[in-house]
Amino acid sequence: MKISAVVITKNEELNIRECLETLKWADEIVIMDSNSTDNTPIIASEFTDKIFSTDSDVFSEKRAMSFEKCSNDWVLFLDADERITPQLQEEILSLSPAEGVYGYRLNRRNYYFGQWLKYSGVYPDKHIRLFNKQHASVTPRIIHEGVEVSGSVEELKNDFIHYSFRDMTHMMDKINLYSTLEAREKLINNKQISKAGVFTHALSAFLRVYISRKGYKDGTGGFFISFCYSMVSFLSHLKLLKLQGKI
Repeated sequence: MKISAVVITKNEELNIRECLETLKWADEIVIMDSNSTDNTPIIASEFTDKIFSTDSDVFSEKRAMSFEKCSNDWVLFLDADERITPQLQEEILSLSPAEGVYGYRLNRRNYYFGQWLKYSGVYPDKHIRLFNKQHASVTPRIIHEGVEVSGSVEELKNDFIHYSFRDMTHMMDKINLYSTLEAREKLINNKQISKAGVFTHALSAFLRVYISRKGYKDGTGGFFISFCYSMVSFLSHLKLLKLQGKI
């Protein structure tokens, strides 16, 4: 089967080359860029001429638009901070989908500041990332969008890699972005929360990851991911109250 590899980007010059190097084997590479102001499009042009721009900041919209630009029915999508391993590449290239199989679920191995998190509720971390676009659709969410497949979905054995944060500044930038997008989604869904709930939800998020999901077994990395979940919860609810005119 022929495969189109898709990456959506915005100011990813520090990531995009390494990402695309792991996708050179694909029959086609498609980039959907959100008006990057750095060298992302220039670097991407070394790998493909199918580079498109969008003003949208809604992840599901960008995903859907990028899939429409693919020449092939089978689509593999990554974020710029993700990598396909040689083992997974070999496994994908050996696939011969049975009748009615329209998707494959891949397991993501998450690294925080270079550390593979084996606990914290993020391993295994399975997502549909390879699918037949004629039998699939993007879930209409502002953030944490996924793909729904109308047919059988099988699981692959090998992991792909996710390098979440480069440094503390990058971590705080992501927390700010994700909390803003989550606040918008909560507003659309008419989520209600009290001012006290902002704090209790944040504490609950930290304890859920660090204690219930055994983040403490991941050491420093487990603490940082627990902190991230807590801060996204805190800021998204705080921003929600502001959007609702309650603060």
